[in-house]
Amino acid sequence: MNNDKNNGHDDQNTQNVSQAAKLAVIGAAIATVGDAISTIAAILALEDERQEQSDKADMQKQIDYLTTELEKLKNQGNNTKKQGLWF
Repeated sequence: MNNDKNNGHDDQNTQNVSQAAKLAVIGAAIATVGDAISTIAAILALEDERQEQSDKADMQKQIDYLTTELEKLKNQGNNTKKQGLWF
């Protein structure tokens, strides 16, 4: 009779361990998916930052070009005034 009680208790323990192992696997899988999502988010943030830096560099080149052109126009205007051709 004692044997039957122990057998039922052992079966319950085995079932509990099995459920715990399954939950551990599910938890690890969810954590892995979460890590993957975090990694993708970090990659996207880095890509956005790189694109923003590239855009800033392009704008600075345009500003530099326009500044140079403006200086050329100012110099042309000054030269024209000196020659008495300015109306």
